[in-house]
Amino acid sequence: MFGIIGQSPAITALRNQIGMYAVIPFPVLIEGESGCGKELVAAAIQKLGSKPGAPFRTLNCAAISPTLIEPTLFGHSKGAFTGAASAQAGFFEDAADGTLFLDEIGELPLELQTKLLRVLENGEYQRVGETETRKSRARIIAATNRNLRDAVKAGTFRSDLYHRLNVFSILVPPLRELGQDKLLLLDHFRAYYAQQIKQTPFELDPQALQCWERYSFPGNTRELRNIVIRLATKYPGNTVNLAQLQDELDPLETSATGGQKTENRKQVFDRLLADNFSLDQYLHEQEDYYIAAALELASGNISEAARLLGINRTTLHSRLAAHVKPNT
Repeated sequence: MFGIIGQSPAITALRNQIGMYAVIPFPVLIEGESGCGKELVAAAIQKLGSKPGAPFRTLNCAAISPTLIEPTLFGHSKGAFTGAASAQAGFFEDAADGTLFLDEIGELPLELQTKLLRVLENGEYQRVGETETRKSRARIIAATNRNLRDAVKAGTFRSDLYHRLNVFSILVPPLRELGQDKLLLLDHFRAYYAQQIKQTPFELDPQALQCWERYSFPGNTRELRNIVIRLATKYPGNTVNLAQLQDELDPLETSATGGQKTENRKQVFDRLLADNFSLDQYLHEQEDYYIAAALELASGNISEAARLLGINRTTLHSRLAAHVKPNT
């Protein structure tokens, strides 16, 4: 169904939910970890539930400056703010009677949550800089990797907006819970990217295949796809062995699943006995590695990278600034 690959019970249940909710034009809230395919689910709902050719507009609320979200969503009049040289329609207007997908809805500022609530309640909104009330017929699908119930308790997300969005709720399962679907996704992306680069697909040897099945893919399908792209680029038409595969995986995750990627005790002893060993330098390098990995998994989104690292956004900004190497 529209690119949703898998035969596990969880994916079968997900397809059933999509089919059930698509034909009823009420809001849908899609929850799930980063990289698990929430936008794919939203697109499937839109394709099944909308008439052919109906618009599908997507806005990532975490990827745009808070000051620009309002005019982007609702549009603006000429001169409404600096740089507004002409009137501009917003995403609600562009979506018409189609679908507006609001990704990372948990990042929406409280002030704009109030205005979104108004659209959900009575279909009304105003362009920035205008007093004329406009009507929206667009269906709203929202997605988040945050626990919005906790955000409501913390006062960072409106309770009434949460309940307006949560008419239908879909939880997209993480890849680690999908068993053999990891192999189906491997086959799909391997064939697809081999065709893209016009090369013979790579293979995994038996040990590498076992590692693939055990690996938890903390970045979910997005991480799996990126690993396949790297392997397809490095080893077209070749058989990838365990060591070559492990070079593309998170070392802590491969260690946890028996991959033995992290340092053993002898390697630690050798490192400690080295004349130039510095624990501060080593920990600094490890921090660099995990910050870079989190940013890659989050596609550069600072808020999501901070969540993956278990720190707040301000702390991540500070550490990024501290780790910037001066130009020489």
